[in-house]
Amino acid sequence: MNAILTIAGNTISEALRRKVLNAFLLGGVAVLALTFMFGQFTARQELTLIRGMGLGIITLAGIFITVILSINLIPTEIERRTIYTILAKPVNRWEFLIGKWLGAIATIGVNIVLMGVVLIIAVALKQIGAENPSNPLELLKGILMIFLQMVLLCSVAVFFSVFLTPLVNFFLTLSLFIIGNMSSFTQDLAKTGSNILVKGFFTVVHYLVPNFGNFQFTNPLVNPAVEVKSELLFLTQNCIYGLVYSAVLLILAVLIFDRREV
Repeated sequence: MNAILTIAGNTISEALRRKVLNAFLLGGVAVLALTFMFGQFTARQELTLIRGMGLGIITLAGIFITVILSINLIPTEIERRTIYTILAKPVNRWEFLIGKWLGAIATIGVNIVLMGVVLIIAVALKQIGAENPSNPLELLKGILMIFLQMVLLCSVAVFFSVFLTPLVNFFLTLSLFIIGNMSSFTQDLAKTGSNILVKGFFTVVHYLVPNFGNFQFTNPLVNPAVEVKSELLFLTQNCIYGLVYSAVLLILAVLIFDRREV
């Protein structure tokens, strides 16, 4: 366990020193600050735009931070040959992989939390003096779903990183993320396909590709008219889904990494 935590700590330190991650974080915070420029709208419209744009910006910044960080976790260590020094110590390969993953998750979490805090403060400030202000902390539900979405995305990228180059991994991971956000569409095609081959193909796609679209919780937070029957059930189900799917991907990554020559 100490080895895993040490590797995770080193991964966080390295990631926070990477300028590209800081650039995405600062860019996300800067764009969130621009949400104060919607003076031509009514107070309700302005608040809706701030919430919607804010969550969208956090998601977009989180995607690029997650993918760019995760696809390089293993290949960078192999390229620098630092992996030989680490594995020469009493460190198992699975400990190395899990440590890198935990470090990446912690880094992603820090970035999302910082942007989330800025968004919550922005919403709170915009509601000063309002007659019926909403609780800005409700946005924590959406931020939690974004984080879980990024945890799953990180797991996908780490899985591919043990046997693919960063460039191929980049496009493959983003492609799966896009397809996974169309889970309702692939599900419809699996039911209404023109023939059995089409139905079978989209059935496999729907159940094999991570359903990133399941984590969408922006509409209920932006539009009060949209209600979720049971928020607790929705959040719990998605937490379990994201963590279980991530665990499966990490187990497969460990099995492949154990058999790979580095």
